[in-house]
Amino acid sequence: MLLQLDDVHTYYGEAHILQGVTLRVAPGEVVTLIGRNGAGKTTTLRAVMGIVPPRAGRIFFEEAELTRLPTHEIARRGIAYVPEERRVLPNLTVLENLRLGVLGGGRVSHAEDGAVVEGVLTYFPPLRERLAQKGKSLSGGEQQMLAIARGLVARPKLMLVDEPTEGLAPLLVRKLTEILGQINRHGTTILLVEQTLEVALALSHRLYVMDQGRIQFEGTPETLRNDPVIQQRFLGV
Repeated sequence: MLLQLDDVHTYYGEAHILQGVTLRVAPGEVVTLIGRNGAGKTTTLRAVMGIVPPRAGRIFFEEAELTRLPTHEIARRGIAYVPEERRVLPNLTVLENLRLGVLGGGRVSHAEDGAVVEGVLTYFPPLRERLAQKGKSLSGGEQQMLAIARGLVARPKLMLVDEPTEGLAPLLVRKLTEILGQINRHGTTILLVEQTLEVALALSHRLYVMDQGRIQFEGTPETLRNDPVIQQRFLGV
């Protein structure tokens, strides 16, 4: 198993957010966390990255425990995090943002970074035309592409991607869905947080439905598609 969470509990102050989350991600999968706002999906990603360390439970990556490691060490093990708010550095160019991703991952040598950036840009042709532009000049869709590309240049074994399609026009949603599918088919495992059910069903090998800090359902897209009770109760569909 590539990633495994065993009975993970996290808190913000005294608020008990994740209440015994157990999940697994195998190499080569796209696994999606889906659920209403406040269900604990983003907190799950932040727990994996050590941003919100668990008070109880354990997290393993490639059989090694991550639970008490600092975030920078977790990143160097081969996990990239693409947060919901994108965090594109506004006064750096597209190319500088990408090079920062190379440095942050710590898994690509300086001699390799040009070739790695060039390879990642094959997924994102619009960024190639804007390498000299500042991050703040990009559209929302282009900023999302840059955030994903910046995670990918670190050559991660696992990408944690939080709400990549939120606020984007339908055409861009379809494009990003295609890009994430390509990235996965070329060997990168993805743990995805997604609000849009159709995107989650299209991309995923398996899904977890979360509600109030707990896993309420685990199964394949087909199983979830054919379960109107789960859809209505936990997704409001």
